Amino acid sequence: QMLSVFRVGTRLGAFPTVLPLASVPTATQSAGVHHHLERRNLRRFLGIERSNKARANRNTHHNERMFRGMRGRKTVLMDNLPDDVEQRRLDAMTPYQARDEMLAKGINPYKEVSPRNWREHDVTIQSLYAVMDPYVPNEAPTSWTKSGLSFVPLLKTKGEEWKQWGMHKFHNRWSGTKKIARKEGFEKFNTKTFGPLADEIYEQAHNALMARDKKKLAGLITESAHAQMWPDVANGNIVWKLVERVKKSEVVNVRCQDIPEKSGNDIAQITVRMHLKQILAVYDRFGHLILGSETEPRETKEYVVFENHIAVIDGKWRLHEKIYPHWMPKKEPVLRTMKMPEGYTRLKKANALPLRAQELSEKKKKQKNQKKQEEE
Repeated sequence: QMLSVFRVGTRLGAFPTVLPLASVPTATQSAGVHHHLERRNLRRFLGIERSNKARANRNTHHNERMFRGMRGRKTVLMDNLPDDVEQRRLDAMTPYQARDEMLAKGINPYKEVSPRNWREHDVTIQSLYAVMDPYVPNEAPTSWTKSGLSFVPLLKTKGEEWKQWGMHKFHNRWSGTKKIARKEGFEKFNTKTFGPLADEIYEQAHNALMARDKKKLAGLITESAHAQMWPDVANGNIVWKLVERVKKSEVVNVRCQDIPEKSGNDIAQITVRMHLKQILAVYDRFGHLILGSETEPRETKEYVVFENHIAVIDGKWRLHEKIYPHWMPKKEPVLRTMKMPEGYTRLKKANALPLRAQELSEKKKKQKNQKKQEEE
């Protein structure tokens, strides 16, 4: 019989035993472990898993106990730190709930507690930064003879124009004049008498803009119009003059809306068609003419929007914006040009600028040469 020697033992320090075997010899490895839970678990024996999830592997719990005092001295304990959770809970309370909470803790809310710092602000909507309805009726409707369309498409086009005209008249009455007349002080409002008032506001606003009178301008134009008109005089200058009124100004659009809805804070906007002959010249900050002319008057057709905060008694009609309909020819862009001074010649080829490193190296060479010459 063949004898084989193998080691038997489950605990550290077990003695080997020699036993005779009649069959094929086999060997079993004995692992000396320090914990009984690692006996049949290779992952715990290799240190991949922990036998106690609350502690580190192997004998590190001895180190934890040994250096506990040193770790504690590294920790800084701070008293009277604010409790964020509790503070958020108190901030979310209503005044009555906060009062009951203080009384339950024995605190007098009327003597021992400072009032809250509320961050509430009043918001007043007295002007809009847009036009409620920028629609303007087409002054040149589709002609029956010069349209170039057959009868059926032409009839559809004319039908659409009549439909828009009818809806426009309906909204002018229902969503405009009728709502304005309900307000105090506007019982006798009539669009036929609004034209002369619009002409006066338009003229005074341009004169105040030309004179840079901010105080007077604030009562004649809205905040939205100020942001569009003031840059012309802030960085330059304008010259404006009314030469003639070609046609009487007339109202073409009336709208009134409460903002927020159903709040009673009504704001009215009226679009006025103005056919004028005027002089307008715009200069930049260098005194160069960039638009218009001071000598040649120009005939213009403008659709000017006037706005009023009719929810208050002291509301005023102010110039708000201008509408440029889609069927109106677009204005040419401003060409900013300037005259070159006499004797100016443009370089044909750009000169290369020297680098700062080259300048410093040349300066050092000059200093060295000067020292050598002084020494000699």
